Amino acid sequence: MEITIWSDFVCPFCYIGQTHLERAMENFAHADEITISHKSFELMPGAKHDPSKDFYQSFADLKGTTYEQAKQMNDQVAEMAERTGLHFKVDKMKMADTMPAHRVFQYAKSENKDDAYFKAFYHAYFENGALISDEDTIVSLAESVGLDGQTVREILADEDKFKAETNLDIFQAGQVGVQGVPFFVFDNKYAVSGAQPVEVFQQVLDQVYANEQAEA
Repeated sequence: MEITIWSDFVCPFCYIGQTHLERAMENFAHADEITISHKSFELMPGAKHDPSKDFYQSFADLKGTTYEQAKQMNDQVAEMAERTGLHFKVDKMKMADTMPAHRVFQYAKSENKDDAYFKAFYHAYFENGALISDEDTIVSLAESVGLDGQTVREILADEDKFKAETNLDIFQAGQVGVQGVPFFVFDNKYAVSGAQPVEVFQQVLDQVYANEQAEA
């Protein structure tokens, strides 16, 4: 079974949703037959880190809401993450343009390290407060999953490198009707949107496997 996930590194529901999927896989008898692949999506195109603002203010400015509303929204998501076993440090998070990291992600995908790459960036952004648009940070995280640091620097130095591949992922998202992320596609046939509960993913895994067996 192949599961394709459209997601972005700064999407809290993507991190939570994939964690729920993996919990469901722990109780799925055929988990060893599953391969997970990722596709790029920009949740907040053009977002920038402003060191003079904390994350709540940056989020409020980007979304056109108040500081109090931004804090309430993000703290509620952090509580949801905590129930999943993830520890978001919203007060340390830094708004970031994810396009550079996505271009390097395309290199990670070519090395079959896309899942490890996404997890490293999720953890760095949400739990370590890393600025994931920073070159040295991207290089360090890429190296942590076994990628070549010099190759990463060369990709980052050329803004056209892997840009087409990234944009193709984003274009394909529109073609299959992705309205938001995370968006999970099972065997190119069955779609699940959002950070669904573990139980929902368990049901989907069982149903997709049963359907595939019936068609075999």
